[in-house]
Amino acid sequence: MQLAMTSLAGQTPHQPIDWESFYTNYRKPGYVPGFEIINKLGGGVFGLVYKARKESIGKDYAIKFLKVDDEVVRDAVMRELDTVRYFAQIDHPNLVSIEDKGEVDGIPFIVMSYAGEATLRKRLEEGRMQREDALRIFIQAARGIQAIHEHSLVHFDLKPANIFLRGDIARVGDYGLSKLVTESRNSLSFGRGTPYYMAPEMLQRVGDARSDVYSLGVILFECLTGDVPFRGDTEWQVLHKHEHEQPSFPSDLHPRERAVIARCLAKNPDARYQSVAELLADLNAPVSLGDSIVFESRPGPGPAPVDEGPPPLPPEAARTRPLQARPAPAPLGVLGGVVRGVLKVFELLILVVIGPIRLISVALGQGLVFLLRLPFQILGVLLRVLGYLLIIGLLVGLAVVFLTAFWA
Repeated sequence: MQLAMTSLAGQTPHQPIDWESFYTNYRKPGYVPGFEIINKLGGGVFGLVYKARKESIGKDYAIKFLKVDDEVVRDAVMRELDTVRYFAQIDHPNLVSIEDKGEVDGIPFIVMSYAGEATLRKRLEEGRMQREDALRIFIQAARGIQAIHEHSLVHFDLKPANIFLRGDIARVGDYGLSKLVTESRNSLSFGRGTPYYMAPEMLQRVGDARSDVYSLGVILFECLTGDVPFRGDTEWQVLHKHEHEQPSFPSDLHPRERAVIARCLAKNPDARYQSVAELLADLNAPVSLGDSIVFESRPGPGPAPVDEGPPPLPPEAARTRPLQARPAPAPLGVLGGVVRGVLKVFELLILVVIGPIRLISVALGQGLVFLLRLPFQILGVLLRVLGYLLIIGLLVGLAVVFLTAFWA
């Protein structure tokens, strides 16, 4: 096994690519120095992802080994990996943080915080989501993307599979990877995003933060309706619809969300939201963490009124308008601060009381289920044993009949 390690601050000479050695040795402790790889989490167009435990502190991380085919491509990818240092400087609760990068057996890898194995993709496959749940997850993901944009960085491969769910928290991952392997593949899904969520301008290999806004619009459409706006038999059919067709909205879609999605999915980037902060503002969801989210009630029976959405910004204004967050709320005053502090204390007390109750109820529920299932499990074992005894008895009887007939 040949090993080279690259930290965020330094670089060592590259080794020849050896995938055979990787598959032979990756489960051995210390294959990646300081880590023990536990199990595979998944794989995609960019690489293979494994859960790994840091041996010194016992903390779990995710390591993504990037798919490269030859050393020329690998060297180009390693040069691009230097840009990961800028993503690693972003600390946000709705982002999967990037911890380190390196190379082992000539294969580049990135170490990320472990965000669990559940993703928005898996959640969507379970069925259409409740509106409130869909909006809460989407808003958290959008806040993570806004944090990237505030550092003048763009994701370029935003999709439900890259949004990780753990408890009530949604985190966006795989940011900073979409341009790493552009030279190693020349397909639509490698280096330029995923067709179902790709902005039209990405076909010309151009894009900016507004391309992420387009992808967010597709994700919001899918979260609220259960399907993506455009489908086709081939990637090219899907991309052609992104370029030329308008989405068809279900009649029960809330007018506000329909208007937001329509503006996100504008073919011309100048007609979209020019920042995620504007998108969140139209959803009554401030960018700042901890602020309340206001959900409007659903419209009454009948189709939602046709709403073309807010008018597009003029091109010259769209190009010059900087990314902005919502204005800070007015000061509450002394009395308002006291009331807010008292409410926070009550909220903390409620959490302290409810937490143990929920743990006890879960434990009791699991114990009751075990006790209810135990008699049936015992009965199943007894029936299985009885079946074996009957089979043995039948075989012995057949043997006796055979021997009796033979000796007669």
